[in-house]
Amino acid sequence: MTSLPPSPFQWRASTTTVAGRVVTYQRRPGLPSGLMVSPAALWLAHECAKYPDPVLCVDVAFGLPALAFPNRHIDVLTRHAGMTASMAQSAPSVTVLSESTTLAPGHYQAILIEVPPTREAWRQRLCHAWPALAPGGVLIACGANDAGGKIAASDVKALFGRCNEQSKHHQRMVTAIKPASIANPPPWFTQAGIALGTWTHIDFHGRRYVSQAGVFAHDRVDTASALLCQQLPALTGQRVLDLGAGAGILGGWALDAGAASVDLIDVDAHAVASLRRTFADCATVRIAWGDVLDGLPWTQQYDVIVSNPPFHAGKQRDDAMVQAFVATAARHLAPQGAFWLVANAFLPYRPLLSTFFADVTSVTTTPAYHVITARNPLS
Repeated sequence: MTSLPPSPFQWRASTTTVAGRVVTYQRRPGLPSGLMVSPAALWLAHECAKYPDPVLCVDVAFGLPALAFPNRHIDVLTRHAGMTASMAQSAPSVTVLSESTTLAPGHYQAILIEVPPTREAWRQRLCHAWPALAPGGVLIACGANDAGGKIAASDVKALFGRCNEQSKHHQRMVTAIKPASIANPPPWFTQAGIALGTWTHIDFHGRRYVSQAGVFAHDRVDTASALLCQQLPALTGQRVLDLGAGAGILGGWALDAGAASVDLIDVDAHAVASLRRTFADCATVRIAWGDVLDGLPWTQQYDVIVSNPPFHAGKQRDDAMVQAFVATAARHLAPQGAFWLVANAFLPYRPLLSTFFADVTSVTTTPAYHVITARNPLS
């Protein structure tokens, strides 16, 4: 292993105020809400005071309502491993869930959702929240107008029959009371990959992958990953690691190229659930739910490390994630190994890679993407 310096992405305490209470939360780069509590999360936390327990917070930044009201029964559902780590430090006694399938039917009197920016991911949250909300219980959803807030009301109305809307400070809040049944469920309520317990399928070079809404490129092979696959050499007998595995396209390609073992890690619980279904019968594949900024669960070195890394946290560009991927690759790459990375052509990753590796080479470049290899980690 190389003796590179420890990760600079340390947790830091920050505070905000909810209902007159000073609330402390733990933050660091790479979280979906960024470094600060979002206005939507603040508004949801204030609204939480109006509703009876038990309450479920779905992807609300830093689990803020649970932190603001520690003596209440407020559970947190988040698919992001980094947010789970934040909650473990801020409020270790709070119940944090990662899978909607574990929610008890009709258990919650109120469900708070911070609206995600994509419509498919938002509809998935609604589908998964519906069975967990008690009849007569209240759904409260909030998001920025330019990041999902404007689309929320029409989908809530289609599912719940009616809703109320409020708007302030470029945020929109939607509230609705759950009826006893759905008279005419909208078509997306049963759509594959959105409805609870369903999947989309991706067929690529003879292998079938499963995925879900909200996972990167959940219904297709993205162009960048396909480009990287085309450049990879034969991997016979190699130990391979995929950082930010998503639906598993790169890992599956590595297996088919002869890899002896493949380790896959992703920060998204739904991506990990998809990976476990896709590779359920592959004894040489290990899968982990985790945030690369917090390190790997495995200590071994790898002959080949591949990645199509994310560069956004929410809507904001976040270079900390890519820096963590590169630093992790440098720590875990075998002496004669190679790190293969694909990224948007406009992203200046070669200087970053040169900080951690002695040999950095551009393999191929298109107008949209470039593939880079890095070798010889600096000690």
